Amino acid sequence: MLRAAILVLLLLHSGQAAAQNSTRKVRIEPSPAAARAGNSIEWLDSFEAAIAAARAADKPVFWYVPTLADSPMDRQPEIDRYMLAGPFSWPSTIGLLRDHCICLRLAPSGALQKQFELVRGAFIEPGYLLLDRDGKELERLHSLTTFHPQWFEAPLRRRFAMPLGSFPCTPALQDAWAAYRRRDFAACEAALSAVLVRDAASDLVAESLFLRGAALRRQNREVDAVASWRSVVDDHASTLWAAKCAMEIEGHGPFSRGFEDFGPLPERVLRDLDEGSRAPRGSYTEAELWLRGVEFLLSMADSDGVLRDSIYDFGGTDSLANVHLAVSFLCGEALLQASARADAAALVLPADLRAGIERRLQQLLVAASDDSRFALEDRDEILWANAYRARFLSRWVEMRSADREKGRAVLGPAVAALCSLQPETGMWFHEYGNPFAVATALQGLAFAKRSGEEIAPTIVARGIAALQKCRTEQGAYTYGDPGSRAPRATVAAAAGRMPLCELALMLWGKSDEASVQQALAAAFEHHGLLAAVRKYDDHADRHGYGGFFFWFDMLGRAEATMQLAPGAQRELWRAQQKKLILDLPEFDGCFVDSHELGRCYGTAMALLCLAALVG
Repeated sequence: MLRAAILVLLLLHSGQAAAQNSTRKVRIEPSPAAARAGNSIEWLDSFEAAIAAARAADKPVFWYVPTLADSPMDRQPEIDRYMLAGPFSWPSTIGLLRDHCICLRLAPSGALQKQFELVRGAFIEPGYLLLDRDGKELERLHSLTTFHPQWFEAPLRRRFAMPLGSFPCTPALQDAWAAYRRRDFAACEAALSAVLVRDAASDLVAESLFLRGAALRRQNREVDAVASWRSVVDDHASTLWAAKCAMEIEGHGPFSRGFEDFGPLPERVLRDLDEGSRAPRGSYTEAELWLRGVEFLLSMADSDGVLRDSIYDFGGTDSLANVHLAVSFLCGEALLQASARADAAALVLPADLRAGIERRLQQLLVAASDDSRFALEDRDEILWANAYRARFLSRWVEMRSADREKGRAVLGPAVAALCSLQPETGMWFHEYGNPFAVATALQGLAFAKRSGEEIAPTIVARGIAALQKCRTEQGAYTYGDPGSRAPRATVAAAAGRMPLCELALMLWGKSDEASVQQALAAAFEHHGLLAAVRKYDDHADRHGYGGFFFWFDMLGRAEATMQLAPGAQRELWRAQQKKLILDLPEFDGCFVDSHELGRCYGTAMALLCLAALVG
């Protein structure tokens, strides 16, 4: 609700209304107050000047690389803002960089880009290089999609022979931060109140109010969180916390979007590095990933239970309400799976998390039954909102015997809405007609049929025919609707979507074990193409792969694997797929692919993959 309200206010202020069913993207710039974030660091903007300063001061160069020339990243300004309002607005990080480094903020191009191999695929922004005083590279870190001050500082502290220490905060607020980090928000508030009573120092008050806002936001009290942050902006404008709070209020900051975390971390992730912000392999057990994932998903919702962290606007700003509902229903399905695992004693969940799951599920059921929550005129992303609503409600009916009828009452209208989106050609669409949208719709309808819903045979027949006309003789599926032409697609380019498409046909009796196995073999063979672009937010290679396909394709692959008959091949692929997933959490135990889709989407999809792969 918060971000939707902010968007409406901004549109009204501009004198324009967001066009319905358009691809117009309304991307608001930060206010002057918010744009100050990161400015406490004395950035140089010339490589030559930075090297000269490094030699004069006998210090290394910390080269922050916000983006690259010719980058396929769609949201370059947004990820830069996450860095500026995240790591580069944290007092201890600012002090560390000031004392030990010459700081350069520069997007490289030309010879400099080639010299340091700062090219697409080899370096995924944002990230940094550390150079010695002569410009020789000492280390680099890129593909950063999760921020945590203790984690961000750890490699720099090791480089400068500094102790890692405890969570880097103002000493007077250690008790308050410690309480926040263990999710004891009442104790956090008590500690903050005690500090605010006895100390009126502006910086300390500002940090206290930021922390209070963070605690309120993680309790799904977004309006109260904004009020706390607003008091920093209005009453403590001279502090660095003011710009950070302004960024969060306006939706540009990493914390509200779920990219910044302050929780406890295993010692191993502070000691060792992997690819970017990914956790070293083996840092978390599967049970720990479920626990951390559930905590995260519960903490990220607005007060009505809907998760609005995603900024995926390829279908235009008017489509965001449907994107948010699609993500929310996937998160709801993941929470249903977590609850079922807890009921079966396969997962130990504390009582407060179990109660939180129940509250959230009831809120999402209300959202699923309320058409006013959907952007009904949008035709770019509404397919996903309806298909994932059907999945969520079907799972509800299957898994919640005590209140099955509550889900069944909503499932019928959801199925009708999904069917109504199908054109006469049968080619369901999101931003364009395509086989993976058709496959998602057919899978959602198959789930609903399994839950007792009547599905019109003509709808299914048209969908199957549309999907089949996208399939080449080699079993590859086109990226879009081939129309009246013969389908054309290479297996390498189509391997990611092949298992889902073949699975959809199999669920309706129009494919067989051999065809699904062929699709899965291709997906595993070409997995490297998908993995290489996982953290880009747009199409990033010659095959058309982009980060937003990663978890989408991984879930299709996991569910297709488990559709095979039990046996050695299924077990081999099940184990292989599960290992891929367990190797991919971020250092805090959550998941992400495209930052535009967000960490709630990535975490929910990863948990659904794990749920599907139960042997």
